[in-house]
Amino acid sequence: MDNKQRAQRVEKLAVAARLHDIAIQMSEGEASRLMKIFAVLERLDPGAYLIGAGPYTQGVFSLMCDEVVIGRHATPLEQRLDVPVDVHVNDGVTLTPREVSRVHCMIYRREGVTRHDYWLIDRGSTCGTYLNGEKLDPPTTASPEDVAQASRSLSDGDVISLGPSGVNNFLFVDLRKRK
Repeated sequence: MDNKQRAQRVEKLAVAARLHDIAIQMSEGEASRLMKIFAVLERLDPGAYLIGAGPYTQGVFSLMCDEVVIGRHATPLEQRLDVPVDVHVNDGVTLTPREVSRVHCMIYRREGVTRHDYWLIDRGSTCGTYLNGEKLDPPTTASPEDVAQASRSLSDGDVISLGPSGVNNFLFVDLRKRK
């Protein structure tokens, strides 16, 4: 088998798997899916979370540290970066990236008046970071003033999208008031 044949086989497998996955999800029914999501949310401890809702972001990610970097692994065509990424998005549909940068954005917390507040900042991503549909501008310098001006505060229910398509998205969930 040559590389062209391998590529064709990988492509066929990828398309078939994606279609099969969608068929399984749709056959389950919305009510059943909602009940499962509700059950997960009910079990979470008080805290702040990202709930991945896109096909490449699925999962529940705790935000219990001061900084969480969101990005992706290098593809075989890219050089590896020596930068830690906490939440990995598998955006390499054709083994090459579509919208997610290796270091895309960061959520950080800082001490507020009565509690820690969570903030979102774009880390110079290629396709942009969006908060509730609004594109964030990355800071022009690393100065605390520029970082603060480019950051946006997060509130329960905010949608974070990595790129304009809305495929790679997360819901910010703040359960700190839960008893």
